[in-house]
Amino acid sequence: MKIQSFGLRINHVLQAPNNKFQIISNVLNIEILNSSDPINNGLPDYPPTTIINWVDTMVVSTYGGGIFLTYDQGENWTEMSGTLPNLFVNRIDYRGGQFDPISVSTDGGPFISVNGGYIDCNGTGLTNNNVNFWSGAGEGWDLVGDAVVGSNGNGIFTAQYTSPFIYDWSPSNAGISGDGLFVNYGLIAETFAWLATEGGAYYASFGDTEWTLSSDGLSGDALKVNHITYIGFYLISTDGGLYYAMDLTDPWQPVIDGEKFNVAYYINTDISPSGFLCFAFGENGYSTEDFITWNQMDFGGMEGEVTAAQSDSVNLYVGFTVSKKNGRDNGGLYSRPMEQLLVGIEHYSGIPSSCVLNQNYPNPFKSTTRINYSIKLSEYVQLRIYDYSGKEIKTLVNKHQQAGNYTVVFDANGLPSGVYYYSLQTGNNFTTTKMMVVL
Repeated sequence: MKIQSFGLRINHVLQAPNNKFQIISNVLNIEILNSSDPINNGLPDYPPTTIINWVDTMVVSTYGGGIFLTYDQGENWTEMSGTLPNLFVNRIDYRGGQFDPISVSTDGGPFISVNGGYIDCNGTGLTNNNVNFWSGAGEGWDLVGDAVVGSNGNGIFTAQYTSPFIYDWSPSNAGISGDGLFVNYGLIAETFAWLATEGGAYYASFGDTEWTLSSDGLSGDALKVNHITYIGFYLISTDGGLYYAMDLTDPWQPVIDGEKFNVAYYINTDISPSGFLCFAFGENGYSTEDFITWNQMDFGGMEGEVTAAQSDSVNLYVGFTVSKKNGRDNGGLYSRPMEQLLVGIEHYSGIPSSCVLNQNYPNPFKSTTRINYSIKLSEYVQLRIYDYSGKEIKTLVNKHQQAGNYTVVFDANGLPSGVYYYSLQTGNNFTTTKMMVVL
């Protein structure tokens, strides 16, 4: 079900399983990105691999040129590679906390950047220093230890702290074999862990002693998993498409298939009526404000594919990588004001103006959220919550109401995290449905 572009509009609407009801969503107009501004002043011509930002600082890593930062939203870049001995940087991650540490994964092993300096964390026992990610793992994990790195060809290594920033690494690949030993990314949380590998996705729950392969629904290029995002459900970027799963053991379902994706992420933003935007990038770029309708961006003939992307409160940043005939990949970075991404919203809900259901806010949410709706006629109103399978979870409104605007607070405490739907039905049998995400 590969998405096809129709000018600036994508009409791709997911439908709830068992077809109990149709999910009807707004269609967003996306302004083309071919007028995006290059922001390469001070950047070398190397492929960007990661972009991170916090407060007023943005940092980009490159494969071959090291690491650079900007304080002016990409107008000017300053090299911050310092004493980093290997400039082939595969990934950087902001750890947070004191001194703003950054985890740096390179072809020469794991490092930590603290206040502009670099601490070598190769320690002992790391037999493959070509790493694509590394992370602290928290306390109590046996399978991933106090820290974990993912290597190209030898799977993952874990370590317990022997002293600050000194690690004694050892393999921890129980359950992993074949192409799964080529690890592209890892997602480590308090109660679960994921690995994105060339041989599918692997997961483990807290307390497990081995990894479990999660490949149901994946085949061919889709088994080459590049990135995993958790947003109340799991979203994977693969060489064969964008897929999701609601739980650790669920099969993967296609969102957009038949094309390569390198990264996906979401941000909270007031620009979107839903309060958030989710982006997915690779050969093409897509955005969604409700996880139902995905809107394709037109990159205006820019060469290559997006290998790094990030957003702040002002701009969307995309890093392109181009393979050249000389055998060395080149790259460039571009920005686009976020407020110009959504240039208008046209309503294609198929319901009369006498009944309007707004997107819940906040969304995604952890405990409670507000649902606003309005009716222009005095009539009987029903507002219900459904789970992803279409099973009714709760009835919030079931009574006759006068014309007006209404707000209902939905308390999701006790519900599993995941995707839910809320449906408004009026006395004249018009129904509209929207989606919410419980974290």
